[in-house]
Amino acid sequence: MQELVNVDIEDVYPYEDPEGNSLNPRDFSTPESAEYIATLGEQFRYNKLNPGQPRVKPILYRDGGIYWIIDGECRYRAMKAIGTKRFLAEVYDDVADAETARAEAAKAMVETDCKLNLTAAEMSRGVQTMLSLDIPDDEVAAVARIEPEKVRRARRGARRVADAAYDMTLDRLMAIAEFDGDEEAVAELRDCSQGEWADVYRRLSDERERAEALAAAERELAAAGVPRVDDRLDGGRRCVANVLVDRRAAERVRGELDGGAVGAYAVEGNWIALLRDETDEERGMAAAAREREAAEEVRGQRDREMWEVERGARLEWLAGRIADPKSMRNAAGVLAGAAADSVSALLSELDADVDVSPTPALCAIGWGLTWFPEPWVGAHLAEGRALPWEVRSDRARGLLALHDAMVRDGYEPGEVMVSAAETLRAFLGGGEGDGE
Repeated sequence: MQELVNVDIEDVYPYEDPEGNSLNPRDFSTPESAEYIATLGEQFRYNKLNPGQPRVKPILYRDGGIYWIIDGECRYRAMKAIGTKRFLAEVYDDVADAETARAEAAKAMVETDCKLNLTAAEMSRGVQTMLSLDIPDDEVAAVARIEPEKVRRARRGARRVADAAYDMTLDRLMAIAEFDGDEEAVAELRDCSQGEWADVYRRLSDERERAEALAAAERELAAAGVPRVDDRLDGGRRCVANVLVDRRAAERVRGELDGGAVGAYAVEGNWIALLRDETDEERGMAAAAREREAAEEVRGQRDREMWEVERGARLEWLAGRIADPKSMRNAAGVLAGAAADSVSALLSELDADVDVSPTPALCAIGWGLTWFPEPWVGAHLAEGRALPWEVRSDRARGLLALHDAMVRDGYEPGEVMVSAAETLRAFLGGGEGDGE
């Protein structure tokens, strides 16, 4: 039975199911809900027929002397906020009628335009409440203004994650349903935060799309009798084509298979490498290239080792002469000049004569300032290579000037130094800007 009753607000409580869950899916902790309830309270003050009360009466279920709110918790909270002591409500005594009213309230929670717009999470809870009451999918869809298929997917997703569904949006529940059967994907979508789930879903969808595209392409290759190999280089194969693993991968693989040259394939990240066997000529050329590479590596290692020998020989030569700069007159002049150049700006500002004649100290400083390449650069130079980012013309000229001066003073350079000097001379002959 239903009747209109003037109830004491202190006897009224928000409705809860036997498990202690609130009927109302709205999150009353948000600033938006607080603002809405405050606005309702102001509206109730201007109800001329029943001041302080809502015009649309709440629905209550009477259980002894307690009244449970079936519909109207926002109105109840607004009345409490403005100090309303009693209010008129539609009251039910019959449990079956109350359950019917509860179902209707769940539908009203998401269908009434005059209420505060629900957030995605609140909408989801309202729909889940209807689902828990076994309201048919078509009816839920009509109330929530969404497609019945989305309701069915949301129901599957909610069942999949049980209690964890409470704080999830409908889109997230539908995403979980989409991956039903993939335990790892469901767990990721269930356990991530609400702010992360969309990114997780996109990544999982991309991974699934790639796996499906790869599987379709591999079916084409298997049907053509083309085996998969782990290493494209194993067995001396050549690449016919690289196919991107996407929705058109199977179609592109079919097109390449029509040429008849594909004898194997390898999967490398997001690409399928379609391979063929090398011809005898290609195998011979590859073997010759490998031999050349091996010989170049041996020569490069030798040159690097000889460059270290050259460095030691130069130091030994300097050590035997630095105490007496006149014993290496040409080199001492170059070294003292390098030392003086390093402080040329200062010397130009000093109002004094500074003697920069070669001394052991100036020669040591000049030696430290003169570039001598690292072994790998020295090996390049010995092999006739001078790359602009390895060799700058200013430091190359400094090295050549010191080298030539040392030779004039009796130094006998090794083979790698002679070759490097020739390379640098040719490099510098290309113009002033070549090494910049």
